[in-house]
Amino acid sequence: MKSTIAVAIVLAFMQVQFMVATSAASSDPEATCNSCCQGLAGVPGIPGSNGNHGQHGLAGPRGDAGVGGQPGAKGDVGSDGLAGQPGAKGDHGLKGEQGVGQPGKQGPQGLPGINGLKGERGERGPAGQSGEAGECSTRRSAFTAVRNTVFSPPSAYDPLPFEELLFSEEGTDFNLDNGMFTCTVPGVYTFMFSVLKTSSNSQLWVFLKKNGNTIVSGTVNAEGYHSFSSSAVISLNHGDQVHLAVRGHIYSSTNRYTSFSGFLVYEI
Repeated sequence: MKSTIAVAIVLAFMQVQFMVATSAASSDPEATCNSCCQGLAGVPGIPGSNGNHGQHGLAGPRGDAGVGGQPGAKGDVGSDGLAGQPGAKGDHGLKGEQGVGQPGKQGPQGLPGINGLKGERGERGPAGQSGEAGECSTRRSAFTAVRNTVFSPPSAYDPLPFEELLFSEEGTDFNLDNGMFTCTVPGVYTFMFSVLKTSSNSQLWVFLKKNGNTIVSGTVNAEGYHSFSSSAVISLNHGDQVHLAVRGHIYSSTNRYTSFSGFLVYEI
């Protein structure tokens, strides 16, 4: 139906063209001649149907390698797998070498052996020479010094002088003016002292010194009369010196509240 209508339209168009061409030819002879020579334009053909698909072309060359992708996100930790079945029982191992056992019990005592013959008594050797008699030291050293009056040191930590020797072993070197004991018999000595603070001052320091170095010391920090005592055992070489150094006012009287003693324990 559609193709019949299309043919009718084409024929009508061709008729109109023919009439126009005839009219032009009657007015223009040259145009009429040209029209007669060229002929009428052909009617456009009906569009053909789609052709079949052609064959596939040849494969093109391989493209360049692409840029590597970014690493993917870390996946979640998987759940624990099921416990496996117990393995089969292994074979028995080879028997090890025999070890060393514990010592056995003591065996029975053996039969007594036959005693050998007793040897002859040897001759008595000559008597040895008598040794020399050892020396017994009789050297001694000891003293006790006291104060009978009050003492106020001119400056801090001055040596404490004494006024009387109650006892002094022969050969003991003790200087009352500066209260200095000088060792004449090397050995181990014991020293003791007792010092009474006056009531007029509140502090007292006492130092037992050997060659200027403090051996023991003590202090009193209180109002009124207070006594401080101490002692020490020290080793002395020949010429070493020991004395008391004080800071503060010292009280004493004929009752001898302040004293200093020392004696040799044994020689070295």
